[in-house]
Amino acid sequence: MLASIPLSLRKPPVWLLAFFSPTVYFLSFLLANRFDVAPNLPGVFYVALFFLILAGALLYCVGVSWAAKTTIPRKIVLTLFTSLGLALQVGFIAVILRAILIAITAYPQ
Repeated sequence: MLASIPLSLRKPPVWLLAFFSPTVYFLSFLLANRFDVAPNLPGVFYVALFFLILAGALLYCVGVSWAAKTTIPRKIVLTLFTSLGLALQVGFIAVILRAILIAITAYPQ
């Protein structure tokens, strides 16, 4: 199966970087915010950039699976697996955000 995917697309570091890019973006933003390095841009910009990175990662990872010369059912399974993995990342980020919001709102009391 790997032989049917072009060599430039099947390098694990490139694929893993694309797959984990939403989480890496979120964690790097948290670090930048903690050390006051983040530029003072509206929050909508950061949310929109997060969803653009998520969409780009999904398109890249699904594109790699659909570029392979495999059967359609296998391509569909790889697409569903990739979508599930990215959904788990978004869920992980939502849990972190919920914990942050609870800590922020509960702190003054």
